[in-house]
Amino acid sequence: MVRREFLIGAAAALVAAGCGGSPPIGPGGVDPPPQPTPTPSPTPTPTPPTLRISRILAFGDSMTSGTTSVPISTLAALALDAGLSSSYPNKLQLLLAARYSGQTISVFNGGIAGRKVTDTGERERLSRLVRDNSPELVILLEGANDLNNVTGPSTNDYINFVVGNMEDMVKEMVARNVPVFVATLPEQRPGQPNTQNAALVPRYNSALRVMADKKGGILIDLNAQFPLSLIGQDGLHPTESGYQKFAEIFAEAIRARYESAPAVTSLSSR
Repeated sequence: MVRREFLIGAAAALVAAGCGGSPPIGPGGVDPPPQPTPTPSPTPTPTPPTLRISRILAFGDSMTSGTTSVPISTLAALALDAGLSSSYPNKLQLLLAARYSGQTISVFNGGIAGRKVTDTGERERLSRLVRDNSPELVILLEGANDLNNVTGPSTNDYINFVVGNMEDMVKEMVARNVPVFVATLPEQRPGQPNTQNAALVPRYNSALRVMADKKGGILIDLNAQFPLSLIGQDGLHPTESGYQKFAEIFAEAIRARYESAPAVTSLSSR
C-alpha cells in the first residue's frame, strides 16, 4: 500500500511540474541553445540625384562678388563685407554639393564690385571668363550700378542702352551654345545714396524680361521671389541671409532644368 501511494504521489508531482511552465529539457538533461535574433536587412542607401552640368559661372557686380549690407533691424555701424563666404555663388556651390554628393560641382565667382554693364570691356571680361573656365551655364546678374548713374530726361533711352548691352552678352553666350540665366534685379529701398533711382528697377526688369525671351536667355525672376526685408541698411545690397535666398532661387532653377534624377525634397534650406 505504501509503495502504491508513493508512485501515485510521484506521478502527481511530475504532472504539477509540467503544468508549472518549466522550460523543456533537451536530450541528456541539457537545455537547448537560445535561438539567435534575426538580423534585419540593412536599408539601402538612396542614390543621390545628379546634374547634367557641373561647371557654372556667376557673372556680375557686387551682388555676385558678395558685398553685404547688415540687416535693417541692426543698429550697429555699417560694415560691408566682400568675403567669398557671404556671396551667393559660394552658397550656391554648398547647396549643390550637398544635394549632388556623387559628383563635383564647380561654381566660379566672376563678380567685381562697382562694375556696370556699360563699362568698356565688360563683355570682353565675360568672354574671357567663359573661355578660361568652360562653364556649362552662365548666371548673369548686373545693371544696378548702371541704373544708379541715370540722369536727365533720356532715362528710357539709357535703360534701353543698358539692356542692349545685356543683350550683347546673352547673344554671345547663345552663339557659344552656353545657356545663360538672366536674373532680374531685386527691389531697392529708396532714400539711400546708392538707390536714388530705385523707381527704375521695375522698368529695367520689364525690358530685361522681353529681351531674354526674344534672344534665348533663361529668365530667373529674382525680383518676384525676393522680399525687401532681405535688403540691408544701404538699401541696395542683400544681407547674408539675402544671398542665401539668391542661392536657393538659382539652385531650384538649376534643379528644375538640369537634374537627371529628380528627388522629392526641395533645395531650399529648412
